[in-house]
Amino acid sequence: MGSRYIANKVGAALSTTNDSMTITAASTRALKIWEIRVYGQGTTSAANEILVQRSSGGATPVPLVPQPLSSGAAAAASTVATSWTTQPGLTGTVPLRRIGVNSNGAYSPLVFMPGSEIEVPPSGQISLRSAVGTGSVTIELIFEEVG
Repeated sequence: MGSRYIANKVGAALSTTNDSMTITAASTRALKIWEIRVYGQGTTSAANEILVQRSSGGATPVPLVPQPLSSGAAAAASTVATSWTTQPGLTGTVPLRRIGVNSNGAYSPLVFMPGSEIEVPPSGQISLRSAVGTGSVTIELIFEEVG
């Protein structure tokens, strides 16, 4: 079992053309996504749907530093980005998961049982991007680096 990390993007407006959060595995190790939690941060009711989908590419990411959940863990080798100058391209025709959330205070947890977590190979990438809605949400991602 590897080290687990948390990354947060707080109170940001969703976009149907830009990733809200992107995680890219290090070139030398895979990762597993264990939890994605979305909290509505808006002041009015609005339906939103966030896609969790494999992606590739993108240029000049603005990184977010994931924090280890264990005080003894090393810094994460994976990269978490919250914006890009050129967005990644979504790959595959079907999202891995869909997360529905109302931006007026709703809470949508996506927690994976062992064996059902989202596996990302070395250098693999996962994008979280709105399919519907541009409400304000907080996104919390918990992942493990393995290998």
